[in-house]
Amino acid sequence: MAFSGGMRFCVEADFSKLQMAVEKETKSHQNLEPSFRWEPVKGGNILRTPGLQFPDGFHIRLMEIN
Repeated sequence: MAFSGGMRFCVEADFSKLQMAVEKETKSHQNLEPSFRWEPVKGGNILRTPGLQFPDGFHIRLMEIN
């Protein structure tokens, strides 16, 4: 984390963007009813620098809730 001038990064910003994108996509089709759940498929390489990074991507599996 930077304590002087320059850009500040939230360590969970990328992960929360991923969560919001998945939730938005799954809820947009079912009148805000959650019809899917998701789980990580492979953890991949997570870099915990001033910002959370997934250099190999973050793979998830979407499963429909019956």
